[in-house]
Amino acid sequence: MTLKSDKNAKPSSSAAANPKPEASAPKLILPVGRGSRGKTFLARWLIDRAQMQGREIVVADADRTNPSLAGYLNGVQAPPSADDNEMREWFRALCERQIAERFNLLIDLGGGDLLLKQMARRVDLVPFLKMNGIDVVAIHLIGPERDDLAYLRDLEIDGLVAPEATILVLNESLAPQNLSIKSAFQPVFEHQIFKAALNRGAKLVWMPRLDVAHEISARRLPFTAAEAGAATEDLPPLGPWNRQLITMWLRAMEHNFAPVASWLA
Repeated sequence: MTLKSDKNAKPSSSAAANPKPEASAPKLILPVGRGSRGKTFLARWLIDRAQMQGREIVVADADRTNPSLAGYLNGVQAPPSADDNEMREWFRALCERQIAERFNLLIDLGGGDLLLKQMARRVDLVPFLKMNGIDVVAIHLIGPERDDLAYLRDLEIDGLVAPEATILVLNESLAPQNLSIKSAFQPVFEHQIFKAALNRGAKLVWMPRLDVAHEISARRLPFTAAEAGAATEDLPPLGPWNRQLITMWLRAMEHNFAPVASWLA
């Protein structure tokens, strides 16, 4: 799996090469939540970050209604169809392949899709993978609406998919711009489901707003390639002002995710 980018783009200043961390268990990274909460957006950053730092990651797109990762990346794994049985068999085979081949894996799931819940109930997924040397990382994308916590509730109940490595990502771009971030997310902070997840050890991380996100998406570029001034066949490079916004956003993302960096691929 490789990123789609301009081969002449310069390396990113904000994602400068870091020393490779000590070997650890392969990760199964699962961005989850309601639709349009930023799962694919975050997945793109996680993939870009891992590859810029020299780590391989296999990417799978299990979104039945809007499989978009293949537009940004080459070699994305995908189920043969949206049929329930074929989806479950594909998920099973992918997990068994990860166990056998020992690679990091990110699966982009459709908003509210039941596939993960079904497979978790079928094999007690997190303990099963842990027993086979795979660490599960659940990343919940959450906006300021209480309904955004429904998927968190469903996965946390009875520890269905509640690994130690659970990250609650609050997406600032979903907050109304006429409210402060703190005020916008107050209903989430006060919710018992959210509090319970934090109390058991989940980590809160803010994902800052990126005002030029739509321009990067339109170019189908990795963040670091857009930052470096890559062009596409149809669109020119972003100007220096917008590239600086990307630089600052990437810096903020590294800072905000630093406490959970060991959980990422």
